[in-house]
Amino acid sequence: MSPVRVVVARGDPLERGRTVGYELADLIRGSLEFYWRYLVRRGVGAGELPGLLAPYLAAAERELPDLVELVTGMAEGSGVSFWELFCVNAFEELEPLLEAPSGRSLPRERCSTVTISGPGYTLLGHNEQWLAGDVGHVAVVVELPDDGPALVSPTLACCLPAVGMNEYRVAQGIQSLTAGDDGVGIPRVLVSRHALVASSPADALRRATLPGRAGGYGHSFAFGSGSAMSIETSATRFAVNGQPGSHTNHYTDSELADRAPPPSQGSLARLARLQALVDERSPATPAAIGEILADHGGGGPQTICEHGHDDPADEASAIVFSMICDLDLGRMWVAPGSPCVTAYEEVDLAGVV
Repeated sequence: MSPVRVVVARGDPLERGRTVGYELADLIRGSLEFYWRYLVRRGVGAGELPGLLAPYLAAAERELPDLVELVTGMAEGSGVSFWELFCVNAFEELEPLLEAPSGRSLPRERCSTVTISGPGYTLLGHNEQWLAGDVGHVAVVVELPDDGPALVSPTLACCLPAVGMNEYRVAQGIQSLTAGDDGVGIPRVLVSRHALVASSPADALRRATLPGRAGGYGHSFAFGSGSAMSIETSATRFAVNGQPGSHTNHYTDSELADRAPPPSQGSLARLARLQALVDERSPATPAAIGEILADHGGGGPQTICEHGHDDPADEASAIVFSMICDLDLGRMWVAPGSPCVTAYEEVDLAGVV
């Protein structure tokens, strides 16, 4: 596996987007080749994307126009269609609108996060579980805005940063969730990018629960102050757990769970294994968190370090990158692939934290 690519983007949203798009143009185009295979299997042509996604774009432009500008700049810098790039950033909204070739709707089995806090350490570990067709299209984006907090984020090349750490030493991990009130609104990825620059627990709550969102996520936050919290959201509701812990792809709050599909066995297995390993090992170092994120045990239908075997193979679940943040020290490590076979590399956070 090649060393992780790092892009430093400065300026206003359009300028930063153009820099990211230009520097990652090869990864963006390679990624879009996979998404077009995905769309063609479902009978979707290029001319249909505006009709499918225009309501989501309108919602994003109303509430988060700066992030739409970021996507616009990325499209311009990489020389690709805005609608194709926006499609990837609204992928979790688009998926339910499209029928899988098999005729079955697959659950969103995406991402596992753990937060740990103790005397002298606050850690966040995250496995980005996504579609295998996007393996290898990973980079670290450092944003140094003219106006607003700096951030550093490992991300898929076509996507806005959603997980990472900002200059306030606030880190975020994200887990996909599905609820009965999912609908038209601001795409989840844009909401997660909005929350990635939170300055405090109160600001994290305000940003993660932005009104008008299309659906919800599990937002796991860790803070340089030594605390951690999780916020489960749906399109219209939310629940807060003010303690460190683990999260996968189902609601743990009982009221939200009652309004969502039953948890999948894969999500339940990963959460149980995370909780068991934390209880058993009491991890207190980044290396200990990395060992948990690389785990294949538990005997469930999915593991923390998942290597799916679906057909077609490029739509199987895979860990596309893994991230560890040490909030007390202001350090981050990224493995640009499955952490069981990919070494973590420390990211230079100079100028960010």
